Amino acid sequence: MTDKIKNMIEENYRRLKKNSAVYNPVTGEGSTSIERKWIEIDGFPLTRMNLPTDMLHENHVSELIEKGAHAFLASRGNKHPSHKNIITLWLEFCRKRIKYDFEYWAKTMAVISDKGRGRDIPFTLNRPQRFYLSEMEKLRLAGKPIDIILCKARQWGGSTLTQLYMLWIQLVHKRNWNSVICGDVEKQSSIVAGIMAKVINNYPLWATGGKKLTTTPYQGTQKTRTISWSNSRYSLGSSQKPDSLRSEDISMAHLTEVGLWRATAGRKPEDLVQSIFGSIAGGPYTVKVMESTAKGVGNFFHRTWIDATAGRNNFTPVFVPWYSIDLYSKKLASDDYVPFIESMDEYEHQLFSLGATLEAIAWYRDKRREMPEEWRLFSEFPSTANEAFQSTGRRVFKISYVKNIRESCVPPTWIGDIVSVEKFDEEQRANKKVISFEPLQPGEPSDTNVLKVWLMPDTQLNYRDRYIVTVDVGGVSDKADYSCIMVADRLPMLEGGVPEIAACWHGHIEHDKLAWKAVEIAKAYNNALLVIEANTLETEGTEGDNFEYILNEIAGKYSNLYSRTSTQEIRQGRPRRWGFHTNSSTKPMVINFLIKAMRDGLYVEHCIETTYELDLYELKENGKEMGAVEGNHDDRVMATAILIWICYNHPLPSIVQTGNVAKKKTRIISEASI
Repeated sequence: MTDKIKNMIEENYRRLKKNSAVYNPVTGEGSTSIERKWIEIDGFPLTRMNLPTDMLHENHVSELIEKGAHAFLASRGNKHPSHKNIITLWLEFCRKRIKYDFEYWAKTMAVISDKGRGRDIPFTLNRPQRFYLSEMEKLRLAGKPIDIILCKARQWGGSTLTQLYMLWIQLVHKRNWNSVICGDVEKQSSIVAGIMAKVINNYPLWATGGKKLTTTPYQGTQKTRTISWSNSRYSLGSSQKPDSLRSEDISMAHLTEVGLWRATAGRKPEDLVQSIFGSIAGGPYTVKVMESTAKGVGNFFHRTWIDATAGRNNFTPVFVPWYSIDLYSKKLASDDYVPFIESMDEYEHQLFSLGATLEAIAWYRDKRREMPEEWRLFSEFPSTANEAFQSTGRRVFKISYVKNIRESCVPPTWIGDIVSVEKFDEEQRANKKVISFEPLQPGEPSDTNVLKVWLMPDTQLNYRDRYIVTVDVGGVSDKADYSCIMVADRLPMLEGGVPEIAACWHGHIEHDKLAWKAVEIAKAYNNALLVIEANTLETEGTEGDNFEYILNEIAGKYSNLYSRTSTQEIRQGRPRRWGFHTNSSTKPMVINFLIKAMRDGLYVEHCIETTYELDLYELKENGKEMGAVEGNHDDRVMATAILIWICYNHPLPSIVQTGNVAKKKTRIISEASI
């Protein structure tokens, strides 16, 4: 046995011991979600307890610890405390404890269904639930809003814990503290509400002073009910039928399986979320939880997760890996350890380094055989958050490469549009077209048909072809592919640096307007080299658009337009063919170059939406074609791929001579010159 194997076995025993340690939320043994201290109170039914340290400052608790139950009662005038008085004091103590100790409250107050066994049991938190609880308690004890986005593996009760934590606040801490439960469909919300109803119906009378907890319909609707004890309400709804939600005057919201929420005509997940969360004022004991298993990338849940991990929103990201769930384990005999470790592959060793036990890895090995499509396995049983958000098993761009470029993604410094207006030139006494940047007005949508800018044009340093502008052409209707105009700044390349994404326009627009929009952007960026992807336009332009005519018209008015006709062909009298033609030869060329650029850090990405599209870009089942996963788009990917290829295959920027020089001829930029 090698030292490495011996160390792995010793570490595995340590992990098994930790995972199987005694957990008793009644005594507090093994409770680690908040800071605790062991104390003893003589005369109580339970004398030794590991209590939350905050509770030790509660009225009479320190005196009880010091004197014990009998002496405490005696000091209150009870010379010979009866058993009844002891029990009364004990119940008063327990009512104080449930205010500080959620794990104790869950075990002694909350009844849930034992899944698959047809019986009710006390709610005893499992290991991943205790981890999740610790994240919520950190925020509560700090007096902060409990805003959490939870990315979860299956079958550990994240939804159950979320809802019962909110119920704990409604029953123990607050009155008139209303909540909303919203799923993708109403059935999901109803299941979660059913968990609450079971707890309420079985709530012990001693905790409420003998009053039976009930719920009643609020204003005649069964989807909003009032809890009698605290006069708090909870409302049920779904993303597909949001009108049933009562979002006014709420303090807590639990949005479940948000990864399944889909955008439809006139309704986006973010609009509903904003409507619900916007009704919550914020502050201590307010709750906003979005939880889901990951369902692909680029959707609202994934975007919010990425922003949370980057610190761009107020949500605390919480991820629960499959190997922290005790259910996912296979028994191994001690004699099996050495041969099992020797048979482990590189990925299984990575799982061990993440914290999985050998028993968990043995279970996972069997599951990998059952689910040969690795991306489906990652989606259902993720080891890391990056794995969870995989959406295809035929990725073109590796997760690690996308992660690398995502680190430099930041919000744009400016959002608006670029317009060309007529202005009178006093010196030349004539009207001239002036291009200007018009900022987005309050209330205008910022997700489409806008220009996002990270680097404004630098007009102080006049370099020829410092900027490159590429255009990927989409359709016009709302359901068609988007069009995308991407800009890169190549000035850093003069000193051994790399090009940097400067701006991006994205939206639906008629093709002639798109072409002139690209010209305006190219002019604004110091007469940049303008590269328009033309095959889509040529295919569609045989009728209606006639885009070849549009490009020829542009070429007559804009001198720095890319042509794929070689100089020799032009000399031979062949007509110029404007634009970059994406075909079975050039598409793999630019995509493979983009892969290399991402891997080797050959450009700086700023657009987070581009990275979402990269995650959704796949090799199709025929093994030849590439494109976005069905139902998604790849316009930013193609615009960026062509852009970065041109950046490295076009001569570096050069200083534009000033002064009395000969009139510059129109330059022909073609694939041959590149």
